[in-house]
Amino acid sequence: MNERDIRRYEMFGRVQTFGQDHKDDFAPDSVAATSFTHLAQIIQDLDAAKVAQQGGPTAASREVLLDALRLDLQNVTRTARAIAQDEPGFADPYRLPDGGSQTALLTTADAILLELKKPGVAARFIAHELPADFLKNLEDDRKAIDAARAAAQSGDNESVASTAAIGRLIADGMKEVTTLDAIMHNKYTRAPDTLRAWKSASHIERPAQREKKPEPPAPPKPPTA
Repeated sequence: MNERDIRRYEMFGRVQTFGQDHKDDFAPDSVAATSFTHLAQIIQDLDAAKVAQQGGPTAASREVLLDALRLDLQNVTRTARAIAQDEPGFADPYRLPDGGSQTALLTTADAILLELKKPGVAARFIAHELPADFLKNLEDDRKAIDAARAAAQSGDNESVASTAAIGRLIADGMKEVTTLDAIMHNKYTRAPDTLRAWKSASHIERPAQREKKPEPPAPPKPPTA
């Protein structure tokens, strides 16, 4: 939601409260009661759209998953180097990339997983006190990153759709408020206090104007000869 939408959303909430406070003034099947009901549904839909607009997993949560994968790979490469002391070349397939890019890390993880799945290889690492399920944990971490990436892409698409929905819902809400504004002026012409309460509830706050900094005084003109 942008600032303009937020101010209208807040106004909808005040109008809804006004309707609840004065519901006995209107028949259940009246135009006013129907508009208040529609507005209440619009507010609920806006609440749902606001949540969806925030999107899927954050970059921070994906970074946590990458850190977990990196830690698993470091344990594997460290163990491979220990084994390679008696078997030169054993650690070659288990080297981590020099760069810190996510793509390089994921490519290395996929290659290491292929090596570990070869017959008897995982047992060599387990013999050096890696957990018996270390290979499964490594696979789970790798899959979790793919799932988070897919969820983020889906969340981005949903966020775009929710932004469009918010615009439509704001327009629908303003239509209901326009209808109610006409009704309230007719209904409460002889009840000025109630009419003032309605005007206050339906008023859209304006953003605060920034104070303009005073212009510095012009430099004095040099004296004429």
